[in-house]
Amino acid sequence: MSKVVEPPILISKVLAFVLATSVVVLGVLVYTLFKMAPLERPEVFFLYTPRGNFTDMIIEPMVPDATNQKTLERYKRGFIREYVIARNTLNSGTNVVITRNNWSKLVNPWSSENVWKSFINTRLYQQYQFSDTLPTMTCSVNFPNSTNTPAVVPLNNDMYEVNFAWICEDENIGGHIIQKNYKIMIRIRSDLNKQVRKDLNKLRNNPLGIQVISYEVQNDKGDPLNSDMES
Repeated sequence: MSKVVEPPILISKVLAFVLATSVVVLGVLVYTLFKMAPLERPEVFFLYTPRGNFTDMIIEPMVPDATNQKTLERYKRGFIREYVIARNTLNSGTNVVITRNNWSKLVNPWSSENVWKSFINTRLYQQYQFSDTLPTMTCSVNFPNSTNTPAVVPLNNDMYEVNFAWICEDENIGGHIIQKNYKIMIRIRSDLNKQVRKDLNKLRNNPLGIQVISYEVQNDKGDPLNSDMES
C-alpha cells in the first residue's frame, strides 16, 4: 500500500486564504461593474449666471425631481430657446451644411413624431434639403430682452409662450433685411423611456428626453419656415 503524502498544513491554509480572497475580489468587481452600467451615460449639469452678474458662473447638478423644480424649470426654458434657434436659424452658401446638421442632430430628436413631420413639410426645409442650388437666405433668431415681453413665458401643463424676432437676409433680393416678430405656443414633455436610453447619440443631445409635442404659431402667420420673405 503506497503512502499518501499530505501537503503541509500551512500551505493548505495559505492556498485556501488566497482562493477565498480571489472570490471576494471577483465578487466586488462584478458588483462594481453592475452598478456602473451603462458604462457610457451623460451626466447633466446646469450652467447659469445670477441675474445682473455676468462674471460669476454657477454649476448645479441637474436632478429632474420634485426637490429641484427651480433648476428644472430653468433647464426647460433654456431647452425651448435652443430648440427655436436650431429650428429657425438658416445659413447660406457652403454653410448650409450647418443648418442641415442642426435639423437632423437637434431638431429631430427634440421633436415628437408629429411635430417633426410638420417641420419637414415646410417650404424652406424642402429648399435647404433638396434644392439643386445652394440657398441664398440667412436667418437668425433674436429674443427680446425686456420684462414687458419675456422671451419664454411658462403657462401651464408644460405649455410655453415664446416671443422672438426672425431676421432674414436674401442675396437674391439685393440683401434686403426683413424682420418678422413671432409668438409661438410650445408644449413639451419629458419622455426618457427605454428606447431613448438605448440611443446614446440622441441621449447626448437630449439627456432629459424632453421633446416638443406641439408647435403652434399665433396670429395666423404660419410657420416661419413657410415664409415667402415678403415684408
